[in-house]
Amino acid sequence: MTNCNHNLQRLYLPITLSKNSHVLLPDDQSHYLRNVLRKIIGDKIRVFNSEYGEFLAIVESISKKSIGIEIVDVLRTAENLPTTIHLFFSPLKKDRMDMVIEKAVELGATHLHPVLFSRTIIRDIKPDRINAQIIEAAEQCERMNIPVLLPLVDVKKCLIGWDNTIPLFAALERHQQTKDIKTVVKTSNNFGYLVGPEGGITEEEMIFLLNQKFIQPVSLGPRILRAETAVFYGLSVLG
Repeated sequence: MTNCNHNLQRLYLPITLSKNSHVLLPDDQSHYLRNVLRKIIGDKIRVFNSEYGEFLAIVESISKKSIGIEIVDVLRTAENLPTTIHLFFSPLKKDRMDMVIEKAVELGATHLHPVLFSRTIIRDIKPDRINAQIIEAAEQCERMNIPVLLPLVDVKKCLIGWDNTIPLFAALERHQQTKDIKTVVKTSNNFGYLVGPEGGITEEEMIFLLNQKFIQPVSLGPRILRAETAVFYGLSVLG
């Protein structure tokens, strides 16, 4: 992809994409291009999804309700995911939650698992809003695939069905047998990373986690990090 194309607006389209095809954009994307970015006929954009790849497109029609584009060239072909990263996290207050979602996408998480602990403060999420954030972050950071948001469930219920062959690194700083996360050796490109809630993990929950054979407790260093910081740091090291 040339440097000039990197500056073009990038849109996720979950449809069949192919060179020389014509696409009518959804209402929200049409509104954004027409009223926010002030695009005109002839302007170039990029469109993508994980199944078909990324393409150069040109605005070919504009109406009050929609924008039509022509896909004119292939910029990147579809790619297989080199790594599968499951992030388990407890919901946080709005601004901090927004940051967790954005940075998790940027740092390569492929599956986002919001889970409830006993001390979880925020006990509800808005899936539609979060999925919109996920797509926006993927558009901006040049990702081809869109991370999957799983339903909010209790952490125990979530982990009972976990594949025992997939390691799950859990940030359990207060457990005496933790390994420094920087020394962890990943045996595969498929793994999970779990961070507890703002109020910390209870002793009963700690026992449950440590009784799971796939759990590998890790330490994030000498200081106790805020939940969102623990997410960023762990993903940056493990990813």
